[in-house]
Amino acid sequence: MKLIAIDLDGTLLNTESQISSENADAIRLAQNNGVHVVIATGRAHADVRALCKKAELVTPVIAANGATTHDENENKIESIPMDRKTAFSILEWLEANEFYYEVLTDQAIYSPNQGHQLMSIEIDRALSANPEESMDRLLKLAEKQYEQTGIVRIPSYRNIPESTEIYNILSLSFDPEKLEKGRAQFRNDENVAMVISADHNFEVEHPEASKGNALSKLADRLGISMEDTMAIGDSFNDVSMLSMVHHSVAMGNANPKIKELAKEVTLNNTEHGVAYAIEQKLKNLPVNNR
Repeated sequence: MKLIAIDLDGTLLNTESQISSENADAIRLAQNNGVHVVIATGRAHADVRALCKKAELVTPVIAANGATTHDENENKIESIPMDRKTAFSILEWLEANEFYYEVLTDQAIYSPNQGHQLMSIEIDRALSANPEESMDRLLKLAEKQYEQTGIVRIPSYRNIPESTEIYNILSLSFDPEKLEKGRAQFRNDENVAMVISADHNFEVEHPEASKGNALSKLADRLGISMEDTMAIGDSFNDVSMLSMVHHSVAMGNANPKIKELAKEVTLNNTEHGVAYAIEQKLKNLPVNNR
């Protein structure tokens, strides 16, 4: 094993959105043994760097679900921006249908001024429709969006600077019917790729952007084959890289379909599942925790 690609949310991060010391130590152990490690996430590059800095980790970063790749020195080595007209058409539909959204770009993560209001409405509707739903859970999901590094509030997507490269558009809803309406709108749109990174969201990007494609290009750059590469993930936006590598590992907390796809299953993200998977592979032992 010469290269490890690790998803962030639900994988490397625990429920407090932190990289545990156990996971950080395992990554450094792999690096000290000559193994390259890359973070592969839907988050923005700047947001990932802030999390890694706190954990004292230095790695290349595949961000925006494969739309950007930066090396360990923070130099951008690859980007696949969306067509601006296509992006604006999507954003126009999201605004017209009152969806909360975030636009991940090379300058900032842009979100509408009324984003907090839209999120509050979503939470109220979810609680009214399902009294058993936990307000604390919904608030935590909302706070996770707000805590990202680099968010800039704007009146509308029309205020995104002309010179900006748009990499990814994330939208979410806590209303199952509304959420499916949004996913259905873009699921078969040949002008974009739609991925799902959490139960309550959907993301659209350039049709050629994916974690798998970005990982393949990075591996080629490093002279490493997919046979010598491991990927660890938990959700559907990880499918492209899990399907491509020889050592595919799903988290114990992964979606059941992701577990079926992966060759092995590690511990949960609350149990430092990334560390366990890395340590087992470094010992040439099976990861399986099925």
